[in-house]
Amino acid sequence: MTDIRVSEAAPASGAPVGRSATRIDARDKVTGKTAYGGDRAVLQDGLHARVVRAAHPHALVRRIETGPALAVPDVVAVYTGKDVPGTNLHGMIRRDQELLATSKVRYSGDAVALVVARTRQAAERASKLVVVDYEPLPGVFTIDEALAPDAAAIHLEGNILGHQRIRKGDALAAMAEADVVVETESATQSVDHAFLDTEAGVAYMDGEVLTIEAAGQWVHEEARLLALALGLPFERVRIIQPPTGGAFGGREDLGIQLYLGLAALLTGQRVELAFSRAESMIARHKRHPIRIRYRLGARRDGTILAAVVQVQADEGAYASTGKAVLRKAASHATGPYRVPNVHVDVTGVFTNNNPTGAMRGFGASQIAIAYEGAMDKLAEALGMDRVELRRRNLLLPGDAVTTSQILPVVSAQECMAAALEHIGWEGRSYETPAPHLKRGYGVSVVCFGLGYGDGFPDASRARVRFSDDGRLEVYTGAVEVGQGLVQMAAQVAAQAVGVTIDRVDVILADTARTPEAGSSSATRQTFFTGSAVRKAGVELRHQLLDIVGTLLPVHPDELDVADDACFERADPGRRVPLSAILLEGRRRGYSLEAEAIFEPRTICQDDDGQSVRAFVTYLFASHAAEVLVDVETGEVKVQKIVAVHDLGKAINPLAAAGQIEGGVVQGLGMALMEEVVRHRGRILNPNFTDYIVPTAMDVPEIVPVILENPDPIGPFGARGVGEPPLIGTPPAILGAIHDAIGIQISQTPATAERVWRTLQQAAGR
Repeated sequence: MTDIRVSEAAPASGAPVGRSATRIDARDKVTGKTAYGGDRAVLQDGLHARVVRAAHPHALVRRIETGPALAVPDVVAVYTGKDVPGTNLHGMIRRDQELLATSKVRYSGDAVALVVARTRQAAERASKLVVVDYEPLPGVFTIDEALAPDAAAIHLEGNILGHQRIRKGDALAAMAEADVVVETESATQSVDHAFLDTEAGVAYMDGEVLTIEAAGQWVHEEARLLALALGLPFERVRIIQPPTGGAFGGREDLGIQLYLGLAALLTGQRVELAFSRAESMIARHKRHPIRIRYRLGARRDGTILAAVVQVQADEGAYASTGKAVLRKAASHATGPYRVPNVHVDVTGVFTNNNPTGAMRGFGASQIAIAYEGAMDKLAEALGMDRVELRRRNLLLPGDAVTTSQILPVVSAQECMAAALEHIGWEGRSYETPAPHLKRGYGVSVVCFGLGYGDGFPDASRARVRFSDDGRLEVYTGAVEVGQGLVQMAAQVAAQAVGVTIDRVDVILADTARTPEAGSSSATRQTFFTGSAVRKAGVELRHQLLDIVGTLLPVHPDELDVADDACFERADPGRRVPLSAILLEGRRRGYSLEAEAIFEPRTICQDDDGQSVRAFVTYLFASHAAEVLVDVETGEVKVQKIVAVHDLGKAINPLAAAGQIEGGVVQGLGMALMEEVVRHRGRILNPNFTDYIVPTAMDVPEIVPVILENPDPIGPFGARGVGEPPLIGTPPAILGAIHDAIGIQISQTPATAERVWRTLQQAAGR
C-alpha cells in the first residue's frame, strides 16, 4: 500500500518540483538497455585481471613467488606491491591500507597480488598459483580481544582507532538526582550492503590519461586517491561512473578501481575486472558492529534529566570512514529527545575482521536502537505510557540536540502524531489468530544530521547551459547509484530556469566533464547538489530575463519564465518562446550558461563534542510498526510499518515514497535477519544463499507518509530522504517485539532462534 500524504497543496500546473514524475532513466533500466559496470566489463580484445587475496586474516608476508603463475599460457603479468609506482596506499580518511600488501595482511580480504591475462580462465588459473610465504600472527576478532592487555597489535599504534566524547552539562550529578534510572545494553551486528550490482568495470589509457569506468560514490575523490596510490598527477586520472545498481555506502572506499587502474597503467592496455558475489562480500567493508550501554535518568513526571552512553565499535582491519562514524554515533546519542545533561564515550577498536565504514545510517542507525530501547524501559519503570513519555521529551523548535546545536525547524512531534494516526494506535487490537501468536506495536522517532558536518568543507558544484539545439544541459559530478539523482537534478533545473522537464539532459559523474559535487552519501545530494543546480539555474534564468527585457520591452523584474516561454506577469498573454530567446541571446553574445557552488558552513565540535552548528540541517521522521510473534518458534512477522518523513519539500513525491519503502525494507533486514557470520575472521556466508536479505514474502504493508515543512536553505525547501527510513525501522520493530512478548531483545538481528532463546531464558528453561 502506498499512501503518500503531502501537507501542502499540489504544485501549480506545469511546476516540475513537487510533481510525481516517471524517472528519466526508468525505461532504459527496466528494458535492459542500461549498461552497468558488469556489462562494460565484457570485452572482445582486452585483458582480464584477477586479485589474489590473503590466505590468513593476520600474517606477515615474507615472500611472494610469481613464477608458477607467470608460466601459465596467456598470462601477461603478475604484479605485487613492489610494482606499484605510487604510495601503494589508500583510505578515505587516513591512508592506512595497501593496494597490494607488501609486508603484512590484516584481514582475509587484503590483496597481495594482481594477475593480468588474455583470458579470464588464464587469470583465474594463475591466481591460484601465486605462492605467498606467510608467517601467521595471532588474530584479534572481537572487541574484547582487541582491548586485552596482551592483544596482538594490528597497527603500529595498537588497536585503538580513536575516541569520541560528548560532555553537555553534568550528567553524573543529574543522574544522582534522578527519581528513576534505567540501564540497557544492546549489540548490533555486522551487515553487508548487499547491493545487486557487484563491483565490475574497465580501465584503459586514453593517451596519457588513465581512464576508469567503475562504480564508486565520489568520482573526484576517487581520482585523487588513485593518483596518490599509483603515482600520477590528478589530471592524468579520469573516473567515469557507469550506471550503478545500489551502493548504500558500500562503494565509498576504493576497491576495484585500484586494481583496474594498476593493470591498465602498467600494461598500457584495456583491462576488465568483475568481482563475484563471494569476492564482493569478502573484500568489502561492512556496517559497524556496535555494543552500547545506555543509562537514562528522569524525574517521576517523565522529564529526562540525563543520559550516560558508552559505545564500543568494531572497526575491522583499517580506518575506512570509522572516525566519522564514531562522531555520528556520538552526536546522535540522544536522538530526537531533549536531554540537558549528556555524557557519551565512543571507542573504535581495530580487529582482523573486514574494515567497517559507511553504510546507510552511518552510526545513527545503531544508536537509535539503543535510545529507543532505553525510552521504552524508562516508560516501564515510570509506569507511564511510552508514547506520552516521548511526547513530553521530544524536541521542539528552539531546543538543542546532543551537540547543543539549536534547531529552528523541528517536526518530531508532528511526525510521531502522523505515524500513530496511520498505524491506528488509539484503536490498536492485540487479538491474534492463535494463542501462540502475540501482537505488538512499536514506535520510533528520528532526528538526523544531514551531510558530513563537523566543519568538513562540504560543497557541491553544478553547471547549466543551453546547447546549440536548445536543450538544457545540467552538469554535476554527483553520482547516481539508483536513488533518483538524475530525476531530482532535472526537476530542480527545469523549475529554476523555467523550462519543461522533457527539455533537460543531465550529465553525471565524469571527472573530465563535470564539476565536483561531493559524495553520494550522508543524505546530502538533494540538499547540496539540488541547491547548486538551483543556484546555477537561477543565474541562467536571469540571463533569459535580461534578453527578453529588451524584446517585450519591460523591466526584467516584471517578467517570469515557465513552460519554455518568458512572459509579462501583468499580462501573461505577452510572451516570447524560448527558441526565440535563445536565438536572440546568441546573437547578442550571451553565454547562456551558468555555474554555481553551494557550500554551507558547519563548525567543528570542540573537545566536549559541542558545536553551535555541527550539521547544516536536520531531518525528522517517525515509524510505527505492528508485528506478530510466534512464542513457540520465536518467528517474527512484521504486519505493517508506517514511515512518516518530513522532507521539507518532496521534489518528486512518488520517488521519495519509493526511497522510504526501500529504506524500510533494509531496516527490516537489519532488525530481523541480516548478519555477516564469521569464524576467526573468515566470512562463512559470502553469498545470498546464506546471507539472508528480505524478499517479497517478508515485506509487510508499508505506508509512506510525506510531510513538508520547508527548509530555510534547501532547494525549494527540500532536505532529502536518504538514510532516515532505515534508521527508524529497526527500533520500531524491536519495540513492537518488546510490546508483544514483554522482553527486550538486546542483540540484533532478532532472528527466530534469538527470540526463542530469550523467551526460554525468561521462563527459566
